[in-house]
Amino acid sequence: MSTVLEKTGRKMTLAEFLSLPPGPPHIEFEDGEVIEMPPARPGHQKVVLRLGSVIDAHVRGQRLGEVWPEVGVQVSPTRIYVPDLVYLSRERMNLLHPEDGIVHGAPDLVVEILSPYGIRRDRLTKLTAYHRAGVTWYWIVDPEDLTIEEYHHSPEGYVRVAGADAGEVFRPGLFPGLEIDLQKLIEEG
Repeated sequence: MSTVLEKTGRKMTLAEFLSLPPGPPHIEFEDGEVIEMPPARPGHQKVVLRLGSVIDAHVRGQRLGEVWPEVGVQVSPTRIYVPDLVYLSRERMNLLHPEDGIVHGAPDLVVEILSPYGIRRDRLTKLTAYHRAGVTWYWIVDPEDLTIEEYHHSPEGYVRVAGADAGEVFRPGLFPGLEIDLQKLIEEG
């Protein structure tokens, strides 16, 4: 852990976390613990860039809202995550706080692109936290296998409603008319 985040043996308050300087290192806040995120691998970042640009072009073209990479999302009083991509519809733009640049509440969509060190957190811990916060749509993308899974919020938990393997076209329920072939997008980009 960097010198800014030296282990003190005590939990940090949200105010202390918010007073930390911006990364790198990139950090998340979970129940008083600061979690330092290792640098992303090139394949991971390529997927963020290419997938983000396709979603952003669709959202802007339809005048639906805004998409951001790696913006802070406070999903509870004790949790701030930095998803790979975040989408807010025009109706929910008020969740983005102009002073701290953090989304306070549940975005319409959170996209997590799996990294070897974070698979369990993305598939279990964050999935549960995003559901509890009321995030309507959650996508999990595997940059190695080039797969996309789309989950939709229900009272009982997330329900997988769409997905695509490498070379297949992904048609997300959130964005009717949008089609994404992640393998083609990465190879041709």
